[in-house]
This record gives sequence, structure tokens and C-alpha cells, in this order.
Amino acid sequence: MNVPSVDESTPHTPPPYTLVSTSGDFQAMMERVRSAPRLAIDMEADSLYHYFEKVCLIQISSDRDTFILDPLALDEIPQLGPIIADPGVEKVFHAAGYDTFCLRRDYGFAFANLFDTHIAAQLAGYEFLGLGALMEKILGIYHSKRRQRDDWSRRPLVDEQLEYAAMDTHHLLRLRDVLEEELRGMGRLGWAREEFAAAAANEKPEKEFDSEAFRRIKGYRDLQPQEQVALRALFLLRDDAARRLDVPSFKVINNSVLVDLARRPPKAAQELFGRPGVSYRVARRFGPAIIDTLAAAGEQAPSILALPPRTGGKPPSRAAKQRFERLKQWRVGKAAELKLNVGVVFPANLLEALAAEPPADLEAFRNIPGMLQWRVSEFGAEILHVLHDGNEEPATVVPPE
Repeated sequence: MNVPSVDESTPHTPPPYTLVSTSGDFQAMMERVRSAPRLAIDMEADSLYHYFEKVCLIQISSDRDTFILDPLALDEIPQLGPIIADPGVEKVFHAAGYDTFCLRRDYGFAFANLFDTHIAAQLAGYEFLGLGALMEKILGIYHSKRRQRDDWSRRPLVDEQLEYAAMDTHHLLRLRDVLEEELRGMGRLGWAREEFAAAAANEKPEKEFDSEAFRRIKGYRDLQPQEQVALRALFLLRDDAARRLDVPSFKVINNSVLVDLARRPPKAAQELFGRPGVSYRVARRFGPAIIDTLAAAGEQAPSILALPPRTGGKPPSRAAKQRFERLKQWRVGKAAELKLNVGVVFPANLLEALAAEPPADLEAFRNIPGMLQWRVSEFGAEILHVLHDGNEEPATVVPPE
């Protein structure tokens, strides 16, 4: 395929769009999209600026229109639910996981008939999978990501922000069509459709605060036990402060500063003013709490750091580890053969499940939780041969009924 050249110094004409911020605007938009056989959808949230994140913008493009919806000004967003759930209307996303999670969380949407251009590009063997990179390589359209990290909860939005948002969906249907044709030519369109269906059905639980995550902070293992106790206490205090301020935890105090406070604790709240990494707002509002927290931590025994009981199963056996290594070696070779990323060929968690309890045949292989049929058909016989170390004849692939 001939790829058009892209001149980043020449900005592309901003796509036409309609801002939807009133009830009348919304109903007019619905009249336009109800009959559309497919819609490109994207959304912007404010997770970089708020502890309690929310959907702040929704972009929708049909083959003839692009709309930018303002959920902070509209009560009608749930009316999109029947369209989102309609299997007769294709919904095109790029990297749908986060968008569908947020839209399901905030509006209770159920999803059907998805096409994910990120997954499609993965299966087509593209190296760079960002929307801007794919638009540039495939469509010859330069899409600046300069506004990507904006605070989308702030109003009013400026023209450049709205133009950026419109770009995210305005060309997405064209990108989808090119990727579909490539996948069809490679014989991988069936793989993609199965992946899309799995993505639509995937309902991730809302992530909860992990009170044990302080153990993963860089520098934790270099601290003395009593300093680790202090870090744990500061970590819990920071989460409470982030909730109160409604900002992400890293905007209260970042991890490296937490470690430094645990290692070199201040003796008075006044010492926090001017301390590198501690803002004036945090020092003023939470300075006394930080001092009290550190003092209380100094009275706690390091036994508080004892790990909670493990809830998982037994660690893998030596035989399972050996099978896992053989499977990883097989995966590297298969990925090179197909010109795909190893994780696209076979996710590591599925390889671990296969290594832990090798299926006896293809029917058992097919019934492993999370296993998609295209991987059974394409790789099942080979993997069974690898698992049994070549001591058995490869199984025969039995097509599903």
C-alpha cells in the first residue's frame, strides 16, 4: 500500500464538528445518528487531575457528521445506551478498554458489535499502535497529541481542544476500513472479530485503592524496617489527602518524596515549607498530620509490615516452570514467523495456565477460561505437542460445532 507523505509543518484543516452542550443540541444529534450503521466513539476523562475521575467529553462520528458532547452540561447521555448496546450498529473505538470501562461506570452502558482499531493494528503487525502514529502512517494525516494531557474537566474548552477531540473520531472510520481490508487479506479478520467480541464483553471491576502498594515504591527495600513502617503510614495518609483534595495521589506528594520523608523525617511541620517536593498547599494543610503520622509510625512495631496471607494457589511446580519456558520459546518463534508481538500471539497468563495444568486434548484446551477459538484453531495442536514435550503425536484440530 502506498502511504501518503506527511508534512508536520503544515497543519491539516480542522475537521468540521458540532458541539453538543444543550438538550436541544442533543436531540438534534440523535436524529442524525439514530440511522447510522456505524459510529466512531472516543471520550476524554480527567484522571490526571482528579482522584474521582469522570467522563468529561464524548466524541461521536458517523460517516457524515462529527459531534462533541459535553457530559458536564448534559443530562441526556444515558439516552445513547440503546445505540451503544445495539448489535446492528457497529461502534468503532481505538483501544476500547479504558473508554468502555469509563462509559460503563458512569452511564451503565452495555457494549455490542465493537471494532477496535488498536487491536486490529496489533493483529496486522503494526509496530507503533498509537492513534496518531496509525493515522499518520496509514492515512497520511498528522494528528498532534499536544492536548492529550489537558484537564478536560475545565470549562470553557478552547477551539484547539475541540479540534483535537474531533480529530480522534473524525478519521477513525476510514482507518477502520483500511485495517479491515488488511486483516482480510492476511486471513486474520476472524481473529480480530473474536478479539472485538471479547473486548465488548469484558467488564473490568473498578480499581480499588491497594493499601499494600507501598511495597512496590522504588526505594522501599533500601529502607530500614522502621523507615518502611513510616513509608507505609505516609502512603496511607497521602491517599486520604488525595481524596480530600480530589487530586491524583502523585499530585499530593510523589513517591520519591515519600521515601525521603520516611528516611529523613522532619521534626516540626514548619520544616515542610520549602522541603523539595512538598507544595505550599500540602505543607499548610497537612503538615501537622504528616508530623503526627510520622510520630505514630515511630511507635509501631515493624511486625505491622507482615504480609497478609496469600489467597492464591500453590506456587508452580518445577515441571510447570519447565513447561512454561518451553511455551515461551515456542511463542518467540511463532511471533517472529507471524511478525507479531509475542503478547498478541499468546498472552502470558494463558501460557501460565497451560503450563500449570496441561490440557489432555483440544477440547480441554478450548475450555480454558479466556481462551479464544482462533488461538485454538491456529496454535492448539502445536502447543499440545510442546506441552507434552514431543512425546505424543500432535492433536488434530477439531472445528467447533
